[in-house]
Amino acid sequence: MFYYLNKNGIAQFVIIALLMAWAVYIVLTQTVICSAEGQSVLFSKLALFWTNHPLNLKVTVIVMLLLETFLLSHYYSLNRFSDTQTFIPAVFFLLMMNLGGFLKVITPASITLMFLTLILLVNAQDENERPVKNRVFTSGLLVGICSLFDPISLCVILFLLLALITHRYSKTKEIIILFSGVLFVLAYLLSVCFFTDSFPVLADSIKHLAYFGVIKDFMKLSIYNYIFLAYTVLVVVYLMIQLKLFYDNKLIVLRKRLVTIHFLTFVSVGMLFLSGLKLSSGFLYMMIPITMYFSMITLYKNRIILHDILIVAFYVLLWL
Repeated sequence: MFYYLNKNGIAQFVIIALLMAWAVYIVLTQTVICSAEGQSVLFSKLALFWTNHPLNLKVTVIVMLLLETFLLSHYYSLNRFSDTQTFIPAVFFLLMMNLGGFLKVITPASITLMFLTLILLVNAQDENERPVKNRVFTSGLLVGICSLFDPISLCVILFLLLALITHRYSKTKEIIILFSGVLFVLAYLLSVCFFTDSFPVLADSIKHLAYFGVIKDFMKLSIYNYIFLAYTVLVVVYLMIQLKLFYDNKLIVLRKRLVTIHFLTFVSVGMLFLSGLKLSSGFLYMMIPITMYFSMITLYKNRIILHDILIVAFYVLLWL
């Protein structure tokens, strides 16, 4: 089913339009902001503003969703994971967002997801299109800005470092440039706190940040949650193995890009367990790598029925 959908652009557009309409309906009727307790100062202020101006919240979420959907599809195309033009990543992404209920409660992970799509797109371009140093510094800036809303997003630095090493950009100067982008934002934050005499507020916020939400509640999870986690791990491991075999005959650059997605998966798992969010909200960190894996496996001609069953079962468990 998904193999043939991947080849039918008209069907993809129709499904994307329906899923987007469904998503907009959810946002307009159900979207709220999560509690500011245990969150950063900037997210707390943003949550207060959105609580007092719910229309602004809904408009912002819709714009973010549109951008994320477009950027993920564009990232997939720029990396040439598929030989033909396809928008299947948008289908998988929107389906996950709708069935998983991730649009109902906006959390710091929602903002991290937006910034992560931007970071991926910045680093998806060819070397001759944009200087590597510019991309690295821009990525550092984006991570720094994102960390003001979600401190857990600093883990993305590890992903960027691993990506640099994989693509042989691992020069000391480029690593320094990456950290310079992050430190530039943090230095700006400290400067603002200094001139506004708000260091006590910042210190109190850092002191009360919440961590390890999934781990703390792990023993309280339902049997369904354990089944969902176990199934997700098995499916992801299976797809990683199958995609490695599939891309072994492809160009070296494609194999490196697949390895980059693997790195993103491990870092996303780390953010999921480090975050103070519960599983139902924190699983949002996993959206991008799972979207990429599902999109790539639809290119695989063998075991089409098995892959359809695995993907559909995942969505059913996500929805329940």
